[in-house]
Amino acid sequence: MVFLAIMPSVLQRHLPSKLTANTNQTEFTLSDAMNESIPHSSAQATSEIFRNAFGDFKLCRWPLVRRDKLQAWDASDELILQHLSDNYKTRLQQLASSAQRILIVNDAFGALSTSLYHYGVCNWGDSKISHLAAQNNINQSHNISRYASLTNQTKTLSLLSSTSIPDGDYGIALIKIPKTSALLKQQLLSIKTLIKDDCVIIGAGMTKHIHNSTLKLFSDILGTTKSSLAKKKARLIFSQIDTPNNGVKPVQLEPYSYYCTEVEGTLTSYANGFSKSNLDPGARAMLTAIKNNHLPKATRLLDLACGNGVLGIYATQTLIGNGKEEVSIDFIDESYMAVAASQTNFSQLISRRYPCKANFIVEDGLSHTEKRYDWIICNPPFHRGNAIETETSKRLFRDSHRHLENNGELWIVGNHHLKYHQALEKIFSNYRLIFSDHRFSVIAAKKIN
Repeated sequence: MVFLAIMPSVLQRHLPSKLTANTNQTEFTLSDAMNESIPHSSAQATSEIFRNAFGDFKLCRWPLVRRDKLQAWDASDELILQHLSDNYKTRLQQLASSAQRILIVNDAFGALSTSLYHYGVCNWGDSKISHLAAQNNINQSHNISRYASLTNQTKTLSLLSSTSIPDGDYGIALIKIPKTSALLKQQLLSIKTLIKDDCVIIGAGMTKHIHNSTLKLFSDILGTTKSSLAKKKARLIFSQIDTPNNGVKPVQLEPYSYYCTEVEGTLTSYANGFSKSNLDPGARAMLTAIKNNHLPKATRLLDLACGNGVLGIYATQTLIGNGKEEVSIDFIDESYMAVAASQTNFSQLISRRYPCKANFIVEDGLSHTEKRYDWIICNPPFHRGNAIETETSKRLFRDSHRHLENNGELWIVGNHHLKYHQALEKIFSNYRLIFSDHRFSVIAAKKIN
């Protein structure tokens, strides 16, 4: 039996037939944003004022990190906003007096959504954390918009998951270039089917992330494409639709699959998934540790930062194989596509074979729940945007300690150089190495009161 927790804006047609999801996009007005609860963090927000052509905005990066030295925008955000102000004031005024809105794609920390909020924005992306950042930054009382008095739009922010397709009327589409070219391809294919031919389409990114292949992708999918000169190591991409849509149907999520010997079946990922064509070495190290060690006496499992769910699926298979009859598992990730993939894989590899309860949850860690677990498995992220950092991992370790039952265990995998054992010893007062190879360590820590 499978239970699905609220997973915003996942299209039912992208999921297994027996699984359902909430298909409505999340929309906030200004008053909603002010009343919306922001997940608790022990970190003090480090914010800076983002001064641009549209106003002065107080922005924080998310997740919140103590003494964060990185700002919540980059030069490509500045460049795209300046270009809009210099070249599209008339279009923006027309947009403000019509039902059209601005589609913003992959807005990492909400810099564009916050700056253009008064025109009505749909923030479309794969990251729940990015949505939380946009929601939080728009709510800052210190924000000053230079054009707020010129717009008569109802002030709304729509947060739309990457597994859904926008259905609004958009006069401008702004696309921040993502890390994953497969995700960009998926988004451009969808954009071509949903916007009108006269829509202003502008891509933006740092020069190191824009390659000839990036420009070719815009050109092949959308039409005539050119790029700006580099400024402050950032560039813009300008595209226009050459061929009318003529009723082209919305693009389905493209699956990427490979056979995984360990779980004895095919694993599916979607465009923004990590290691879509094979099992990544970190996951393989964890599977080896699960296979070769005594497992906790667990019936309530959590795959935290689950990705495509392979760790949780293998752990569940192993427990059931060892005679555990009542096993339940939660899959949590901040990526909408990751949770959709874990749901697909669980349906194929577990629920069709074994009676097992499962929840699939798009969230930033465990701030949404008071639930307790016997065993938490985690392949933690160590990037925030394009920056390497371990504070997010340490926060997940602290959350895990709070949400483990007494004698419950946290198993984590990570590169040796990240030295996760030091953080685990500080939080749990114990740890043990249960697997190691030339690159990865798998470490277990037990909650002992």
